[in-house]
Amino acid sequence: MREKINFIESAKKSLEGLNLSLIKLDEGFDRISVEGGTINLDVCNTEKIEKVVFSSIQLNKMSVSEESVIVWPEDGYDLPVMWLNLTRLTGMNIAVFDFLPLMDIVVWEEYGENFLPALVSAKKRAIEAFKGEIIEKDFDLSSIVAWTLSPYNMVLQLTDAGLFLIPAVINDYCSIYTGLWKNASLFPNDEESNFCKRKKKAVRKLMKENDAGYPIMTNIFGEEITKKVFDIIF
Repeated sequence: MREKINFIESAKKSLEGLNLSLIKLDEGFDRISVEGGTINLDVCNTEKIEKVVFSSIQLNKMSVSEESVIVWPEDGYDLPVMWLNLTRLTGMNIAVFDFLPLMDIVVWEEYGENFLPALVSAKKRAIEAFKGEIIEKDFDLSSIVAWTLSPYNMVLQLTDAGLFLIPAVINDYCSIYTGLWKNASLFPNDEESNFCKRKKKAVRKLMKENDAGYPIMTNIFGEEITKKVFDIIF
């Protein structure tokens, strides 16, 4: 029997400082249930944030579950995307914690300086918190979705016991992001703003088109529903 942790609820509680408002989805898309699995979606927004997507996907026959939180900034603001994810398969727990840059951090150093030092510190604290519960510290994602990640991303394979340490790490990352959100401002010129918009569009396209779960979900939920769910998430 799988151990229970409140990944999504932990993230919602940790992001209360964003003062999120729930977005009404098309009828039936907040809770989808078929014989082979279930999908739960909550989408919110607030000032400076296009959408925050809380998603929980359960594939029954394969004993696979994925819980994810993605924060997409509003166009023009100097924020990264926050991606927190927990995928559980039989005998394997993979956790992703990262702030995805929407600018070239070499060309625009000040953008990276806004959040990368805090991200480095958060990763160090998380590694220390998980301690002996890490099976693999630098787990390789099989998809080119990994190309979107920051230099200080954290992708871990955890023991079952390590799952119970996740809520504290979620809280740390969400607290940092809330601080970034409070201090976020619009880019000062069109060159930076336009690049950020182009990068965000490219990031969501790459993530959507290369998610390893898409073909599996189409077999269970059908092409139409799966495409709509991915449009909501990304």
